Amino acid sequence: MKVVSVDQMRELDIKTIEEAKIPGSVLMEKAGIGAGEKILDYLEHVDFSHIKRFLLLAGRGNNGGDVYVTAKFLYENCNADVVVYSVCPICELKGDAKKYAEMLPEGIFVDVKAKLSVNDFFKGDIIIDGLLGTGFSGALRQPYDNWIATINTLNLPVIAIDIPSGLNGDTGTVSKNAVRSDLTITIAQPKTGLIIGQGPEYCGQLEVVDIGIPESYIDEVYSELSLFTKIDAYPIVSRIPTNSHKKSLGSVLVIGGSVLYQGAPFLAGKAALRSGAGFVTVAIPESAGIVNQGIFSLITRRISDSGTGFFSKESIPEIMKLAESADSIVIGPGMSSNKSCLQLLTEILTLDKAIIIDADALNLIAKTTEILKNNSKYVFTPHPGEARRLSKGFGLDKGIEKDRILQAKILQEKIGGTVILKGHRTVIAAEKKPLSINGSGCPALATAGTGDVLTGMVAANTAVGLNSFEAACLSAFVHGLASQIGNKGMRGLIADDLVDLIPTALKLLSPFA
Repeated sequence: MKVVSVDQMRELDIKTIEEAKIPGSVLMEKAGIGAGEKILDYLEHVDFSHIKRFLLLAGRGNNGGDVYVTAKFLYENCNADVVVYSVCPICELKGDAKKYAEMLPEGIFVDVKAKLSVNDFFKGDIIIDGLLGTGFSGALRQPYDNWIATINTLNLPVIAIDIPSGLNGDTGTVSKNAVRSDLTITIAQPKTGLIIGQGPEYCGQLEVVDIGIPESYIDEVYSELSLFTKIDAYPIVSRIPTNSHKKSLGSVLVIGGSVLYQGAPFLAGKAALRSGAGFVTVAIPESAGIVNQGIFSLITRRISDSGTGFFSKESIPEIMKLAESADSIVIGPGMSSNKSCLQLLTEILTLDKAIIIDADALNLIAKTTEILKNNSKYVFTPHPGEARRLSKGFGLDKGIEKDRILQAKILQEKIGGTVILKGHRTVIAAEKKPLSINGSGCPALATAGTGDVLTGMVAANTAVGLNSFEAACLSAFVHGLASQIGNKGMRGLIADDLVDLIPTALKLLSPFA
């Protein structure tokens, strides 16, 4: 899904109204109802005891108009109270915003306020921000600076419609303050300011509402950035042929583990199975003392390791034989940066196969960059620390770390293949492809082992025949979506739980999952 500027979005709206003859009121109604649906979806995973009242904050413009539509939808579709705090009386509104404000049911109380204080809110409030739209720039004026400052002092869930108020829709900058939202529901197309700069920090989780902008109009818009969403995932998750068997669904080889790190390769291997791979082998050093903890569907191979608990030169013949029959290969999870692993890694990198390079394999490459070949089938999965080490190893400017999008782009140009720069709003870069920003995920992923899960998912998707870029984009999205639907909460989800949520996440994307 294309990421657009504020002006591009404005032009799309105008063109849709004037050329496609879709009234602005229809677009506003779709936006407000769509936002309401996303709000209820999001709150399915919040305990009902935390939802007592929807408190919607309405500004003067179209963003406020969206809020009035959303308020009516919530009133008609849930049992909680619905209240609107407005910066102005309804009689001062104009156009479609006034129309929908006047259509509010009598049961919705509209309170016009000059200022807000913490006493205007209560435990159990869900705050919905519709104060300022994407047209905001410059410094906050009254009453918005007071309202936003007050919202940010509250320990209550905040949902922003279109963009967090106070965030610049083009630059992703905040002049003084902006609403810190837990979820942003952006309308029609994602805006650049949500993706770059401080945008990801302020917008939280991100959802997009389709309001019916003709696809042909969107195709005409130029953009270097794309946000990967459910819409993009749907056509990739295709029907499984009826006559499939375990080898036709892809064979994955995971090479990892050591005496120091024992669980990582099994997380990757199980994630590959849960993502649809038909046959997964985990190769581990035989002296590492690693035990397969009951994942009997994985094939475990204990590889000669010179008695050290680390892969060594002695490991190479057995590993290379296993690699012959694999459709994709994972190397690195738990392997350690022990120098004895370097020869094995060097041999694996000579293969003309999809190779997902993770964790300690990345660290070894950063130390010995000359072993890296030019192979478009490589997929690199660095977290920020590993990306920093790779950048240093390849002599890249340290300053690029300040801009994740630029960092992913330059790193990919240097090392080739597909780069998955993990983190909030994971960035995926590949040659001759638009930079893709992952549109799913939440802080529940900030726990050990979730990166190993993603690596296994990418391996499964390449093994089944997706190209490296598609596999990376789909895997990152499903990975993030699985974290959002987990019933353990933001603090309780662990990588082991995440693996088992992959099939559920896939089922949300496609009837063929």
